[in-house]
Amino acid sequence: MSKDVVVTAQGSLRGTREDGVRVFRGVPFAAAPVGPQRFRPPQPAPTWQGVRPAVTPGPASYQFNGTNEEEVSRLIAELDPGVPGIMAWPSYTNTTYRHDHAAEDCLYLDIWVPDTGADLSRLPVYVYYHGGANAVSSGSFTLERGAQLARTQQIIVVRPNYRLGALGWVHFGLISDALSEAVNLGLQDQVAALRWVHENISVFGGDPDNIAIGGESAGGTAVSHLLTLPSAQGLFRRAVIQSLSPFNPWCTQQRSDAASVARRYLDLLGLDDAAELADIDPDRLLAVQNILTRWFPPDAPVAWRPLGGVVDGDWIPHMPSRHLAEDSLDLDGKEVVIGFAKDEWLFFRGHSDTVREGTRDDVLAVLTQIFGDHAAGVYRAYQQLYPDHTAPGRILSDIMSFAFFKFSSLRIAQNMASQNIQVRAFQFSYELPGLGGALHAVHTGDIPFLFGNHTDADLAWWPAFDGIDRDELARVSTTAMNLYGAFIRGEDPGPAWPRFHAAQHNPVLWLGRDIEPRPDLLQGDLNAFTTHGINDVTALENILARNLRE
Repeated sequence: MSKDVVVTAQGSLRGTREDGVRVFRGVPFAAAPVGPQRFRPPQPAPTWQGVRPAVTPGPASYQFNGTNEEEVSRLIAELDPGVPGIMAWPSYTNTTYRHDHAAEDCLYLDIWVPDTGADLSRLPVYVYYHGGANAVSSGSFTLERGAQLARTQQIIVVRPNYRLGALGWVHFGLISDALSEAVNLGLQDQVAALRWVHENISVFGGDPDNIAIGGESAGGTAVSHLLTLPSAQGLFRRAVIQSLSPFNPWCTQQRSDAASVARRYLDLLGLDDAAELADIDPDRLLAVQNILTRWFPPDAPVAWRPLGGVVDGDWIPHMPSRHLAEDSLDLDGKEVVIGFAKDEWLFFRGHSDTVREGTRDDVLAVLTQIFGDHAAGVYRAYQQLYPDHTAPGRILSDIMSFAFFKFSSLRIAQNMASQNIQVRAFQFSYELPGLGGALHAVHTGDIPFLFGNHTDADLAWWPAFDGIDRDELARVSTTAMNLYGAFIRGEDPGPAWPRFHAAQHNPVLWLGRDIEPRPDLLQGDLNAFTTHGINDVTALENILARNLRE
């Protein structure tokens, strides 16, 4: 049988070849969650007879795109009660992440297999969950295609879809017996995909005992859930968490907050009975999703997570960032990478008035909501840490990047290292020149470096990369991919990327024009928080959750 045909548990698949790898697209890992299966857990994938073509991606999960834009915009205008917020990402992302091929029938994955010349290579496997705030994107997002990573690193790359928006991440089962199974459905899709890979990847030449999982942003949150889910522990050996945040719209909610979000959907839709959601036009769900994303003013530092998982004691037994940062962990020899971008916050609030042109008083008004009487002290500490950041809005971005992303990541790395769990850390620090350099080393900026996709067509979709030195991009990307790939394969990158450990002054890999480990890279930021009243993730969670409820 041709190497382009494999026989999975469900049936035979015929892939294709491109960019020096074998590719299998649109592979169903679960049944279509449509009709009576809407708001139900993923069911086993269907079987088929004959050879199924696997050359075209399956639909992305239903999302805002060019096919429904006019109708969803009309519904937003109809349903919006006048919320004060702004969209929490730059305007260009509406084009970059647009998936016009989208549907509720979305539980598919894509697989890239390097051609090793052997029939069974037992290759390492990387299952990568896409970002997109649990609202947009897909496992077939072309700017994250796995061909370059698979070929250069000799690994199999798998990229699954999962249900987005209210169909996967609003927990109506908390408020309605009619939809009792509608809790953490998006996470259940992610687990189903990983289980399918574990059971089937050997026929593609992969090693089911050498699987790494990874993801960025919402995908990083997915990995944090899998690390804390006991039933998933046997399905992978390594984990890569990129741009993890405990507090953004896609992040894990407390139960009372998740129930409140579900009720707000019903209120805004004018429904008395949640059972009516089983047949509702999904465009109406997208309209409410948009409204709730903008529910609070842009300078409100709150733990508002209307599209996040919920601690249900079953699929999510703990708030993952708190658990990983503060508790005794039983990770059964797992190895972990945790990374973040230097200027995370500029992606989410770089277009806000306060970040663009706010005064010191404007910034202190925001910081007071987190640090109380210590706000001015934190501001002064960051002025000393980053003396070239003279604009008050830039100082705010530095502080919020640390509060919403880096603080929990550092605490997780410290907790793991203290328990002799192998953990490495990196900070994406490459100053991107596009958009006048306004976004600096921004959230999502690491993706082209780590996936190696930077053709002219690719970079045209990333405005922050406009004008970048292409030779330097290729050089930095090659080095970054080699380190990334070494970890995924289970190799020790050596002194080029040492483990995070107090005995070594907690080195963090600086991923910029230079790539080098830097000891105690963010210790000054951490000290600014701990000396002004915020010592752990729980303390910050309590403040931002209190702000939400007040």
